[in-house]
Amino acid sequence: MSKKVGIIVSLVLALLFTALIVGSANKKYNQAVEKVQVVQVTEFIPAGAEINEGNTKAVEVVKSAAGGLASVREVQGKVAKVSMVKGQYVYRDALDTARAPRPGYVEVFVPVDLSSSAYALPGQLVNVHVINKENSGKTAPAPLVLERVRVLHCLDNQGENVGEGGNDLAKAAARKNEPASVGIEIPKDKAEIIVGAASSKLVYLTRCEPGEQ
Repeated sequence: MSKKVGIIVSLVLALLFTALIVGSANKKYNQAVEKVQVVQVTEFIPAGAEINEGNTKAVEVVKSAAGGLASVREVQGKVAKVSMVKGQYVYRDALDTARAPRPGYVEVFVPVDLSSSAYALPGQLVNVHVINKENSGKTAPAPLVLERVRVLHCLDNQGENVGEGGNDLAKAAARKNEPASVGIEIPKDKAEIIVGAASSKLVYLTRCEPGEQ
């Protein structure tokens, strides 16, 4: 009787070990074939040009081969640090946030805090409100003066770029790398309005709806 019990126990243990080995092998296989989305260039991108949906696309690659490659989120609002050719993948270290205003526009830096900045990062679009504080003691209205304005830079109080090196909203909320100044692209004929309001810290930014980007 004890011999039969021993055989049964041995069989159960053998099945258990087999299941563990198979499970471990399946896990390693799944990890080996797991895929992530990265960005691939669809046409020649000169150095300094903006990276967007028109010159790139999202593709899937095996996770183990994606080291250093940029995700769709990571290229948002970035420009090419070096020229890129069709078919190549976009690497994080080939991205830059530096950008210049278009012809007929100027960049105006406005002082902000976390709320009034809308935590807008380079490449994103914002609406610009100017607070009217003439009615002292009352809730100050903030009329919309410019729509769909492109953010060129977002700096913290040390002059460092916000949004680089893994900065995110959680860190900003913890007062680490919090926006202190946002550079926005303004038509030249509107610059004096924004400069005047910015000098009195009366500018408030709101983020455009995702569909408006």
